[in-house]
Amino acid sequence: MNITDFKRIITSFADRPTDLEFDKGLLLTEIRGELIQAKIISKEGVLFVQENNIEDSASNWIKNRIACLPQLADRIIDYIPCDISFVDPCGRLLDELEYDPEENEQNISNATDKLSEILSRKIPGTSSIVYLTSDAGEGKTTVINQLANQQAKRFKQKKSDWLLIPIPLGGRPFLRFDDIVIASIVNNLRFRYLYYDAFIELVRLGFIVPAFDGFEEMFMQSSTGEALTATGGLINKLNSSGSILIAARKAYFEYKSFNSQAKLLDTINSSVSFARLAINRWNKEQFIEYIEKKGVKNSEAIYNLVSEKLQDPNHPILTRPVLIKQLVDVFMNVGDVRELLLKFESVNNYFPAFVNAIIEREANQKWIDASGEIFKPILSVEQHYELLSLLAEEMWVNSSDSLRDSVLDIISEMYSEQKGFDIQTSRQIKERIKQHALIVQTSPNEPNYRFDHEEFFEFFLGISIANNILINKIQNAKALLKKAPLPFQTTDSIVNKIKSSTNNYLEIISIFDSIIKGENQFSYVKENAGNIVIRILSNEKMPNVHIKNYELPNNSLLTIALEGIIFEECHFQNTSLASSKISNCSFNKCLFDRLEINHSATFNSVKLIDCEISTAFDISKDKGFYEKHSIELFLKNKGLSIENTQNEPVAKPVAVIDDEDLELTEKALRKFIRSNIPINDNIFKLRLGNKSDYFFKEILPDLIKHNILIELDYIGSGQKRRFKLGVTFGQIESALINSLGSYENFIKQF
Repeated sequence: MNITDFKRIITSFADRPTDLEFDKGLLLTEIRGELIQAKIISKEGVLFVQENNIEDSASNWIKNRIACLPQLADRIIDYIPCDISFVDPCGRLLDELEYDPEENEQNISNATDKLSEILSRKIPGTSSIVYLTSDAGEGKTTVINQLANQQAKRFKQKKSDWLLIPIPLGGRPFLRFDDIVIASIVNNLRFRYLYYDAFIELVRLGFIVPAFDGFEEMFMQSSTGEALTATGGLINKLNSSGSILIAARKAYFEYKSFNSQAKLLDTINSSVSFARLAINRWNKEQFIEYIEKKGVKNSEAIYNLVSEKLQDPNHPILTRPVLIKQLVDVFMNVGDVRELLLKFESVNNYFPAFVNAIIEREANQKWIDASGEIFKPILSVEQHYELLSLLAEEMWVNSSDSLRDSVLDIISEMYSEQKGFDIQTSRQIKERIKQHALIVQTSPNEPNYRFDHEEFFEFFLGISIANNILINKIQNAKALLKKAPLPFQTTDSIVNKIKSSTNNYLEIISIFDSIIKGENQFSYVKENAGNIVIRILSNEKMPNVHIKNYELPNNSLLTIALEGIIFEECHFQNTSLASSKISNCSFNKCLFDRLEINHSATFNSVKLIDCEISTAFDISKDKGFYEKHSIELFLKNKGLSIENTQNEPVAKPVAVIDDEDLELTEKALRKFIRSNIPINDNIFKLRLGNKSDYFFKEILPDLIKHNILIELDYIGSGQKRRFKLGVTFGQIESALINSLGSYENFIKQF
């Protein structure tokens, strides 16, 4: 740390930065209302601070005296307690290129310790972004909280010099990072000593690692780009230093589209490197370990019973922590578990059946009115659904993942009044809703309540929206659909509720047609409605059903089964068709941003009539198609029929269908998606295999000549070459689209 950095850091903490005085090695400033006077000295190039006759290194003085990080560690330990039943998951690590140039995915037996190890190391001159990925309910938040607590204890024991700060983002729209960070630290940890600029300085110093939890919508390719631009701005503030942990369902660098990458990477003008740790679902040993830690007897007998009944050791009830927790908390013994499993014999979708089993148990065994001679349920099963969906709707409307106890009371009273319950019943509902099996208090010190897991919130939000659609409350449904992109679980819940309530899908589609009427292309209403409609039609035989003017979100055609549907003037955002089955369907005047197809997709009598397809991608060959003629030929080879009824220009350029030079170039440039720092020639050799010699001899000189790649001086042992990207990902995408599939045309764009 030099004197310039020291002054900048102290200024970020000062109450009035303009009043900071620094003259002849003497520091005078006011921080948190306290006058700070200190002397700054340098010993062998290292800064030290003398205050009240106590001398310490500048970094330690900032960490302990100015930033009060030992106190922050205490707050983390107090407000993010260690879970005694925590089971450390296994995982798969795709490390930073600096440490693993071969990009071999490593199996990890202890994800939390490995994550701590990755975040502890520092690549000089580079910001490290680590993604922690898994599906919902598989332990991302639990791992973050456990690591935060462990790291705070290590910090207090002087075994580590950094803290992990969980910053939850779920259940709210995207805000500015300064609002999110400071609100989280102040409200969740009761720590009031940091301004946002000071927080950034501590991240740069490596004393704090922020863990942003819940970036699901942010990393959707259908996002507006606002959140991605803000993320790029945050990374730029770090100025090629510090680390960030991001919990999401998918690492952003795993998206294949250069255009998608441009939204984030083209906004970053500092050095950054990416890694990804994917959490595995639990196995038998982890299932048993968790049950035993919860104090339940016969753990192996319970596992064997569930496994034998479901005939699938990989069933979510055996492998997903969120469901295993409910299984243990609600169904505490072998007899209860056996009763639960009977409810799965005649259902295809396990999650609604699992939730229903919990609700039935609450209604028939827990919520019992014992005031009279005959014991009776306070609410029916259906009324439990109604009340919980009202809570979910209130959270959604207010962009919150929790409700204050006073709001819970008001909703309970209004529901009781609507149903005509007497005062005694109304009071019991107010009390018992706070003790519901699916509702928990956010923390012992706050009068706020939330669903036990976001997936239960998303499920009951879907019930609320579906109920409005089923009774044709168009304005209510539109208001809920307008709020934000619906989570996958919510869409799934809506579809299940509608399909279990009616088979008149034409009427349902007519309601959705009314809902989207008058909405513009960028409306969340059209996007959410389109996703619901296409999933209602999946696996249904409904010939000649017309779907017109809908917006279909990211991956709307993934693992879908459609038959006899006619799509007109619909817009499909980037979508994979992996494992999809589409038969006797036509797409008329539709716009496709990007189609990704592999060998598992099947098509039978599928027509694309006057459609515009920006990009096609062969997943099996990791190859993109960007020009109309080559896209059409690729799709025809996959079994789709392409028809153009409009007059084509008489003279049109002929595309190059299979240019190996362009394919090699695209593969080489994709390496910079994982890291925008310069990379060595051995990275290209590993990526291109036996084609690498040809690449270095014939292609690389062109890329250097046109400044697509810039060669740098290699500093290190051995003889290697080092390169950095000289253009943006947006320029690469544009050049690929305009290249007509030709390497020569691609090069001419620069």
